Amino acid sequence: MTTELARTVGLPEALAAPRYGFAEAARLARVRPATARRWIAGYSCRVEGGERGATPTESSASFADLVEVAAIRGLLDRGLSMRGIRAIVENCRDLFQSERPLLSHRFRADGRDAFAQLPRGKGDTVWDEVLGPFLGTVDYEDEWVHRWWPGGRERTVVIDPRFAYGLPVVVGSGVRTEILHERFEAGDSLEQIGRDFGGSRREIEHALEFERSLTA
Repeated sequence: MTTELARTVGLPEALAAPRYGFAEAARLARVRPATARRWIAGYSCRVEGGERGATPTESSASFADLVEVAAIRGLLDRGLSMRGIRAIVENCRDLFQSERPLLSHRFRADGRDAFAQLPRGKGDTVWDEVLGPFLGTVDYEDEWVHRWWPGGRERTVVIDPRFAYGLPVVVGSGVRTEILHERFEAGDSLEQIGRDFGGSRREIEHALEFERSLTA
């Protein structure tokens, strides 16, 4: 999503600025690059004049794009089609008067209603087992998602677009998880890494576990 288009839908600059290549966004969201590209490049937004137009294909993704792709991953895993997910999001746009409803706090509070359209009670199951737990891993500020805990809040890894260019870091020290992983793979002990970067053993272990999970 371009920064210019982001302004028309009210997203803060930090959420809309390009930060990741499609491959990197896909890796962090744990989806195939083709899935990330298909969702991001095909996103439909309201532009000036009230018309909808597809977002131009770009070589980069924003934090907002990353969070959306991570959110829909569980829906795709549960058998929902990309087309079906887009239809639900379209309904949410109208329901919540927001072009990026998956990122809004209103969706977290009232989004369950939008999934009631799914057959045989599947909507409640999807919300309770997929979207509800996922939305519990994000923080909001001024209505929008501003921070994501990709391993859950019990882990000490966070992605915040205002720090480290939006790459995963260890809470507190702010050290990128990939740097800690590289040092460990190079043969440094947890104790040595802790001395060099100031993190606790627990924090370093969480960083290593997170980086390993991206390639599992």
